[in-house]
Amino acid sequence: MRCEIRGVISRLCLLLAICSATAPAWGQTPAADASDQQQRDAANKLLSQQYAWDESGIAASPRLIFNEKSRKKTDKGTVITYEVTVPGLPKDLHYTLLQWPLNRGIEPVQSGISLTADGHLTCTGKTPADCKPESDPIITLALQAARGEPRRFGLISDDKKSKALGTIVAFPIIDKDAGCSLEVLLATPTGEVAMAKGSGFPPNTTVPISSDSAGEVVNGTWKVDERGNLRSSVFPQVRGKTSGETTILVKAPGCSPKVSFRWGKDSYHAE
Repeated sequence: MRCEIRGVISRLCLLLAICSATAPAWGQTPAADASDQQQRDAANKLLSQQYAWDESGIAASPRLIFNEKSRKKTDKGTVITYEVTVPGLPKDLHYTLLQWPLNRGIEPVQSGISLTADGHLTCTGKTPADCKPESDPIITLALQAARGEPRRFGLISDDKKSKALGTIVAFPIIDKDAGCSLEVLLATPTGEVAMAKGSGFPPNTTVPISSDSAGEVVNGTWKVDERGNLRSSVFPQVRGKTSGETTILVKAPGCSPKVSFRWGKDSYHAE
């Protein structure tokens, strides 16, 4: 089974091209000298991978749909339970559910999954290939997350021909202003690298941005694509400091969304 799962993961990497993706020039990252090039390259690769996971092949591939069922506060953070469905995948196949955590590679969660008529993930235990239900055969996900943390999941068939991908951001860091939106996603658990994405901006333009990171202010520009979207890596660290808060302001004609997030030592915690 382990060899089969490794094969599934390898195949999923090939389908997404996320194992060797290179980043397109979506935006310009404010401030970084030549010595930071390796870090910039790694961050841009993460940005490209996240983009591939969320948007590549949307027209051709079904998406995982996460329906929140409950939230429960605990002394270790909020536990959110999601029901997962996927319309459009064949119902006569078995599937493996995978996840892609921050700072790690793609990992298997559960194999032997089948789909109900309405697209719910289920464990039936009817054949040796089926996973067995612990109680309710309908599979749910109970998750915890930090602010801005993407929880990414994929479903791929055993014959490697059918797949669906999806991302949950339970506690988004997002601001909307006059039709524009700006969101920050963590690329690493403690936010030394983050990803900014926005929508609703004037297409095919360059917008000025200002980043204030623990008192260090940097001004720059980000490119907006033909659909009015922008994407860029963000490096919030400040030399000589191990933690802080970064605020990013995008100043576009007619809108100025602004977001803030914490980074560095002890910044990661489940909400």
